[in-house]
Amino acid sequence: MARSLKIAAYMAGLRRGNGDKSSRAFPTRPDGAIVWARCSLPEQLTAIETLQRKLADDADPIQIIATVPDWDPALAGRAVPEPKGKDSIRAFISHWQPLLAIWVRGDLDLVLLEAIHSARVPSVLVDASGDGLDQVAGGWVPGAIRSLLSTFDTVLAVDSAAAEKLIAAGTPQSRIVVTGLMEDCGRVLPCNEADRRDVSAAIGTRPVWLAAAARPNDCKALCQAHQEAGRRAHRLLLIVVPDTPDSALQLADDMRQFGFHVTLRSEKAEPSEPTQVFVVDGDPDLGLWYRIAPVTYLGGTLFGGGCRDPFEPAALGSAVLYGPHVAPYQRHAARLNAAVASRLIRSADTLGPTVESLLAPDKAAAMAHAAWDVTSRGADVTNQIVALIRQRLEDRVA
Repeated sequence: MARSLKIAAYMAGLRRGNGDKSSRAFPTRPDGAIVWARCSLPEQLTAIETLQRKLADDADPIQIIATVPDWDPALAGRAVPEPKGKDSIRAFISHWQPLLAIWVRGDLDLVLLEAIHSARVPSVLVDASGDGLDQVAGGWVPGAIRSLLSTFDTVLAVDSAAAEKLIAAGTPQSRIVVTGLMEDCGRVLPCNEADRRDVSAAIGTRPVWLAAAARPNDCKALCQAHQEAGRRAHRLLLIVVPDTPDSALQLADDMRQFGFHVTLRSEKAEPSEPTQVFVVDGDPDLGLWYRIAPVTYLGGTLFGGGCRDPFEPAALGSAVLYGPHVAPYQRHAARLNAAVASRLIRSADTLGPTVESLLAPDKAAAMAHAAWDVTSRGADVTNQIVALIRQRLEDRVA
């Protein structure tokens, strides 16, 4: 679901605003249901964005408004400042009229939670670990923890040990569900199935690897890696999807200078037998090429210049290779690396040998399976929250 233009304009205006967040007027509230996601840290916004994508499939318009306590202009477009003080919080709730409040772990703010409860907004505590229950933001009050925890309609605990801590601290047992962490999931890019069948048939049994969002400064490394891996992988095919359509002709010409037989997709829809490098010079259609190639190198990561999300190929079964420049997706890369679901290429010299080693079907398949596990982890929690939101919609209409 596209973000409301009025909300987008408001968020863009936050970049230009002064430091007095409390004085800013709210934009006109959009039609449809609003869900308030209170994040403790900016890092939690990616999981909320995954939740928004899933809600986009809903028939009823649902907009998530995310807030963070320590707001920064760099977050404009992703989150708004958390309201501070009773009057500001009341005004925030009165304006947005949230259908549901999602509290993503972190501190339990006495003032904020009390305002949410007083406004009769149902609330869900997500990623509840049971840690830090001896501290309450806004000051300690006798029995505060028990009172705060009882305001949540549902508490999603990360594990059984956390659930026990939460029950001991005063959470009604009937409201706790052990779900695990809510983590951002891989976005599954679409593709045309007829195109996939045609390209697969044209490639046949040839080994193939992909350079996604390749930049001109990747060219030499890609050519050297393709030459090296091709010495042992007979009929090896490299598919190059440039970072911009304007880069396509330059990349194709430079690769011809290395002696490769290069075909542009605008010339032929599928690679032919003589083709060694197939350059996609039109619609990038990465959902198609990630499905075709068992190994993907993310362009721009060896020498800088930008990076595609490594979760994209990982979610579609392609083993992922990237250099050290993975901003702004460092957390995704770290999660894949921790699960041995990707390979970090520290220098251009190691790209060829790494591609060659992963062309062995068993190695690529093992990495792809691990990557799928990482990118799909957290989906169950997100689906449960989606179900809670939809149920609340039904209750309101009933």
